[in-house]
Amino acid sequence: MRVFLLKHESKDGIYHLTTKEKNYLFRVLRLNVNDIFTAKDSKEQYYKAFLFDENSITLEKTEKPEETLLDSLSSYRGPFVPLTVFISVLKGKKNEIQVRALTEIGVSRIVLMNTSFTQSPLSQHEIERLKAIIAEAVQQSGSKEPELEGPVDFTSALSLADNLTLILHQSSLEKTKTLSEALSDADINTRISVMIGPEGGFSDDECDKALSKGAIPVLLNTNILRAETAAIYTASAVQALLQN
Repeated sequence: MRVFLLKHESKDGIYHLTTKEKNYLFRVLRLNVNDIFTAKDSKEQYYKAFLFDENSITLEKTEKPEETLLDSLSSYRGPFVPLTVFISVLKGKKNEIQVRALTEIGVSRIVLMNTSFTQSPLSQHEIERLKAIIAEAVQQSGSKEPELEGPVDFTSALSLADNLTLILHQSSLEKTKTLSEALSDADINTRISVMIGPEGGFSDDECDKALSKGAIPVLLNTNILRAETAAIYTASAVQALLQN
């Protein structure tokens, strides 16, 4: 479900477009003045949007966003598991790949971590780029916009995690469980945190810290996965297991 994401407040039902928003509507979506489409704000309120002129749109609240969609595909509107994914900062475009996919999957929060084996710290420019990618993914998929936090160190990440925290490790640890075993007592309303390490995984010290805080070690029953693939696979699997 393709929707237009409102990034700031409207006034008296009129929303003034930024240069980037005008480019998206007129060049990417190829809309024209007087076209009608679906928009939503950060509170998940949907609007019937009317492209009034080249600089502004008018907004009318709606409970039927599907009536003015820009495509013919519907979208699952929930519920989703309140899932936080803690991801280690990776090299190159890998951060963008996993942030985009996690947004499309429908996670609630993404927390970036600097771990013992993190090789390339993120610049402020790269963080802003990730925020822009999240906005693009929301507009493309119709998902709820996840919070983006960090980067934080591993100890700080543990303090941000939920009561049910899973730590994925590349080898079996004491009391390691499968993903389905770790989620056996959870349901779609359970707040869950999943921690994904970088290439090479978490250090022994990080694993010990996580386990001392009550995190459950999980070993995926898969082939060897890259870090970004593991994050995407796990988020998808958690949603699928608990939605059923």
